[in-house]
Amino acid sequence: MVKTRILTALAMLVVVGGLMFFASNHVWLAAVSAMMAWAAAEWANLAKFDRVAKVAYVFTLPAVLGAGFAFSAHMPNLLGSTITASVAFWMLVVPLWLYFGWHVTSKPILAVVGALVLLATGWCFLLVRHDADFAWMLLGLLAVVWIADTAAFFTGRAFGRHKLAPSISPGKTIEGAAGAWVGVTVYLAVVTIGMHWLPINLGVGKLLLLGFLLTYQSIVGDLFESWLKRCAGVKDSGSALPGHGGILDRIDAILSTLPLQVLLLNWIMP
Repeated sequence: MVKTRILTALAMLVVVGGLMFFASNHVWLAAVSAMMAWAAAEWANLAKFDRVAKVAYVFTLPAVLGAGFAFSAHMPNLLGSTITASVAFWMLVVPLWLYFGWHVTSKPILAVVGALVLLATGWCFLLVRHDADFAWMLLGLLAVVWIADTAAFFTGRAFGRHKLAPSISPGKTIEGAAGAWVGVTVYLAVVTIGMHWLPINLGVGKLLLLGFLLTYQSIVGDLFESWLKRCAGVKDSGSALPGHGGILDRIDAILSTLPLQVLLLNWIMP
């Protein structure tokens, strides 16, 4: 399973990286829209939408994604407000959702939550990639999530003794979370100080804090999707990705982390 998981992740990295660097903006928009439609379909399954509602959801979200981006110049606050609302949701609402174990069955509420997190992430993909000079930056941002996931996985397997959230995701450990923080912090130090890959100037204290914040958001995204699956009574959000399950199983931490990364970049970039 570990080998399959790694091979699947590498294959996705090649596909995403190829599109990111070599596709036109229109092709990139189509690719992001397709990914959001796929994620919307899995979200609809977790929310137990009926067939008509699921089809409407799957077609509506990509349409709103494309229309919102196309007319963003005429509605400059739309994208920024949605991304900010998504960050607020992940940082303020989701921890309470997980702590109190809310079992939300209201389909309208789940539809709105899904639209918020998927549209915000989709617009982040489009905003950062829309300028070709920022393609490397987007890859650098996404790598934070992949490194956190990989470091947590292997550290947890090697040293994991204490459960992080046994009622939500029994496989996650405090030691794995600590390993993810170390991995992300080392990566940020390399790409910001050593390679100057990301245009951020940070001291040691801020670097440690940023590493913790991004790792925390990544874990929150993972736990939230795990809780939704538990409430829906399923192990994975889908079965299309060997070793991972569905697309939501692969991008859960990206949904919670990428909007925050984009806001932080806008705030701390020189």
